[in-house]
Amino acid sequence: MQIILGNWLLDTQAGTLSNNTESSKVENKRLDHTPLALLLCLLKYRGQDVTKDVMLAEVWPEKVVSEDVLSVAMSQIRKALKDNARKPQYIKTIPGIGYRLIAEVEEIESVQKMVVVNLKSNKTKITLALSIAIVLLISVFYFLYLKSTPTLILSQLPTLSAQSHYQKGRYLLTQKDEKSWQEAKQIFEDTIITSPEFAPVYRELAQTKLKLVGKDSLAAFKNAEDFKFLINKSLTLSPNDQASYLLLAKIAFTIEWDFALAELYFSKALQIDDNNAMAHYKFSVLLMAAGKFNLALKHIQRYIALDPAGYAAAMVAWIYNMMEEYELAIKEMDKLQQLDPSDLMYIMSAQSILENTGKEQESFQKLTKIFQHFNYTKDEISAVTQAFKQGGLANVNLWLLEVKKEQKNIGQGYPPLSLARYAVKAGKKELAIKYIQQARAKREKNLIYFNVDPVYKSIRHAPELNDTIK
Repeated sequence: MQIILGNWLLDTQAGTLSNNTESSKVENKRLDHTPLALLLCLLKYRGQDVTKDVMLAEVWPEKVVSEDVLSVAMSQIRKALKDNARKPQYIKTIPGIGYRLIAEVEEIESVQKMVVVNLKSNKTKITLALSIAIVLLISVFYFLYLKSTPTLILSQLPTLSAQSHYQKGRYLLTQKDEKSWQEAKQIFEDTIITSPEFAPVYRELAQTKLKLVGKDSLAAFKNAEDFKFLINKSLTLSPNDQASYLLLAKIAFTIEWDFALAELYFSKALQIDDNNAMAHYKFSVLLMAAGKFNLALKHIQRYIALDPAGYAAAMVAWIYNMMEEYELAIKEMDKLQQLDPSDLMYIMSAQSILENTGKEQESFQKLTKIFQHFNYTKDEISAVTQAFKQGGLANVNLWLLEVKKEQKNIGQGYPPLSLARYAVKAGKKELAIKYIQQARAKREKNLIYFNVDPVYKSIRHAPELNDTIK
């Protein structure tokens, strides 16, 4: 779709800006994915004050980004439009709130109209016959190609009241209670009825339904087709929606266990925007689970380069751990210990890696801190310490399995998979196989690491687990 924006002509499909003035000098500029998405957000709310929270939520969904990222994208838009922040003609800063698009906006309803606008603006001396020929050629191109490519036009957006209702649904989805999620689901379903061409709402509804399933992996598997139908509807209306591809990748990876398809979706998402740090992080997790360790390291390093907080992530250590490059893994954990030694995720990661390396005393020290975090009583800590003195970590895992019968996630996941891990580390392989089979029947999500996690090495090729391995 083409939109006249002040003195510019915006092609929302190509992300290009062309000058729409009487000047004989033609200028063409291309906006990157993020500035374009931000400009489209402002267009949607043209003439209104758009808060920073709304822009962050719409342009960077499912990401935690600072307002600095918003400022950078805004400066790129202003530079492309040749807009002065102090004397704005296009985008006005609303102190303490956000921004407002103040330029005149007009949608071009047809390709023929676009050609007429360009002919006028460039003052070209084209004969009438040539003009007609150009219009006919472009019309043919439009009907053979452009018309077959769905795009979200401004007239397809919900009314202002419907948009407000939709945004309330997105807010409710960020809450931690199921009641809010149910209300969000109803809001998104209402929005689809009133605005069936509004692409993002289909993805949000799929996200909500997935959230309502919760930790029931089997239910998620049974409803996967429903989730995918909604997401693909969103992509039909908005083919370059990165968030939809990332959600499809998540479903293929963690629910359907189709690693090849998930890799395809991640690759497509990163083609749309290679600067999405979290997309690189999630892709690295998939690649690690698939045993593609070098590629996993490549993407996690890209994540760290894009997001300063990534320096504190334990993912590099985990990749080395799965590779059984334990010295490299420990070196990474030593680096993280200097940052925040009290962080629970660090302690859990360090405990598991130290256990795999055979450094039992150091591993048990981390494990004791985990017990304290989960409010083990003095008697329980005394009992598990005695178990360690008598038989090392194998005996501790036996205590967790048979005495404590631990149901919480203390770094090993939830039952039955956590029980399988305690059993295999306690040397009870047959019992571990039984729990793995139970985990597979429940479609336990963390089973996706079975083929690479060193914990399962001793039972990985058990004939009873051939289906799990496949």
